[in-house]
Amino acid sequence: MDLFVSKDTLLRRADALFADARRARKSAAAAVESERLQLIAHAEDLERQAGRLEKDAVAAKNGVFASHAPQPGGTKTRTA
Repeated sequence: MDLFVSKDTLLRRADALFADARRARKSAAAAVESERLQLIAHAEDLERQAGRLEKDAVAAKNGVFASHAPQPGGTKTRTA
């Protein structure tokens, strides 16, 4: 993943996630009960992710900023 992303990129990713969520909900309408619940939960998760991306895009002060993607090598912890 890119270290820096633009507002436009975030908004396009959010739109794609919302589209995936709509497809999952549409598929849920024709699925059996056990699959329906999984598809609805998946759609809700996609919508939450998309909402966070939109919020990040709106809150960004400039057009390009650092992404929140995990960096290679894992996270570092502080010791007291």
